[in-house]
Amino acid sequence: MVLDPRWGKSSFAHDPYILAHFEPRASDVLIVTAPKAGTTWMQQILHQLRTGGDEQFSNIDDVVPWLERPRDGKDWQQRLREYDLLPAPRIFKTHCTFEQTPGGVDGARIVLSSRDPRDCCVSFYHHVLNMTDEARARVGIPYPETFDQYFERWLAFGAWFRNVSSWWPYRDHENLLWLRYEDMKQDLAAVLRKLLMFLGWSLDEHAFMRALQLSSFTWMKQNSDRFAARDGAGRLLFKSGQFIRKGEVGDYQTLLTPEHEARIIDKAQQTLSAEALVFFRLA
Repeated sequence: MVLDPRWGKSSFAHDPYILAHFEPRASDVLIVTAPKAGTTWMQQILHQLRTGGDEQFSNIDDVVPWLERPRDGKDWQQRLREYDLLPAPRIFKTHCTFEQTPGGVDGARIVLSSRDPRDCCVSFYHHVLNMTDEARARVGIPYPETFDQYFERWLAFGAWFRNVSSWWPYRDHENLLWLRYEDMKQDLAAVLRKLLMFLGWSLDEHAFMRALQLSSFTWMKQNSDRFAARDGAGRLLFKSGQFIRKGEVGDYQTLLTPEHEARIIDKAQQTLSAEALVFFRLA
């Protein structure tokens, strides 16, 4: 079967056949983010808002699956059949660009959280360090001997820039809610209320406060292994307790040099409009 190239190439984290054949429902919610831009946090937030507070789940991927991620021993048809059985409203995470997202902004509701690329860069560095040796070998991510070595790979891969630039033209679409990680850190309760309004969901005050508490950094840190990826046998792909790390705004200052920062901002200026640079506080 020959697929349109827009669905991307097969990899450990990307099955283009799932994307090409997935049929979004109007009640679905897709979390579309660049890596380390609040993806897992938004999975938890939306699951808690959907349930009014659920702390019984074993792993976040069980209740909010990564849409395009392959699974051991299961082909794309099996994955789609599993998705079909999920109760509404289904919630999925994806790192896809606009072009690769089934239905674009006309299918499911879209929630996009973006984060300062400098923080995303440093956060992903620790993400790689906290993977087990077996997991890194399996997915083909080399252990970075130096931060500079890692930085060159991160900048060249350019996931943040691709994701943000592809979605930016649709930022005001009625079916898309764009949130900034920094605003989520500043006033999480306000963000949760904004999400409820956007999605048309409702919670009583008790359930809302329960969802808010379970979406806190403290609760997620205490339950870090519930948010870490696992292999087909259920083994953690990250060192126990290390998946939820700090989640701070401005933590990039601990590692990035002025030259690193300048190169990130330069690439952003080449990729984004002046309005977007202001929105991301890079201007």
